[in-house]
Amino acid sequence: MIYIVFAPPKTGKTLYLVLKANEYAFDIERNIAMKNDLIKLQKMGFEKIKTIPDCCVSSNFDMTFKKFRHNDRKPRRINPYRLGFSNKFVKTHFNFAYESIFITEAQKYLNSRMSLYFPDWQSRWYEAHEHDFLTIFLDTQRPMLIDSNIRELSKFIEVIGFKRTYNNLGKFLKIEIETRVIDNDGLFKIYIDSGKKDKNCYTTIKETFFVDPFNMYDCRSCKPKFLEGHFDEDIDYKKSFVPEETFDAYVKYLTENDDELPKKFYVKRSKVNEGT
Repeated sequence: MIYIVFAPPKTGKTLYLVLKANEYAFDIERNIAMKNDLIKLQKMGFEKIKTIPDCCVSSNFDMTFKKFRHNDRKPRRINPYRLGFSNKFVKTHFNFAYESIFITEAQKYLNSRMSLYFPDWQSRWYEAHEHDFLTIFLDTQRPMLIDSNIRELSKFIEVIGFKRTYNNLGKFLKIEIETRVIDNDGLFKIYIDSGKKDKNCYTTIKETFFVDPFNMYDCRSCKPKFLEGHFDEDIDYKKSFVPEETFDAYVKYLTENDDELPKKFYVKRSKVNEGT
């Protein structure tokens, strides 16, 4: 099943993703089924398979899974652009049965504005994912940013909010998250058109988790992306100022302040590049 998890910033959608991933990471039956299927492939002749993951979770962001009296576990790191069937254009991930895939900021990878270029080898993979017992969670601020083909395959989970509880010593006890579950894309559209007021479109779910998600992931794990391209630069820091009301001061102000549209800011979309 595909679940699109959505909410405004700071509402708790990534927290929810982390907590659900943690559940799958310690799901005994699912992890045993995953390992048994890989061992079966080895016995069938897939001699190159050497790795048996310690949990079935894959993600495009870093997490550390925790459970009392268990060793910490970590997900397999993936690039969502490389999810799909084998093809001649892009090297794809070797996905294994019972894999649980968690993708944050999913609109980057399944952009509705790029639907014209959505590759068939990836579209068909999403359409067939349940035949290999895959479960996929996508988070985004607005589901309409996700490709319509994916939305039509999905359930929707809107995160309404969360509450953390501590004891008298300030030790974490639990976190409660309230969500609205919408079963399909048709109901989601009705829900949005009603201004999110049509109660017939969703089921309210309240879940309690006894593990602190803030100890399991860093909400700033994408920080290196903000620094990319600036590793050998100083901060382009310039204090603002109010110009004097003179001709020369106005010329100086307009010369020194950059607020014009940079060249090549808007670039016409070219054909999708072939190759890896």
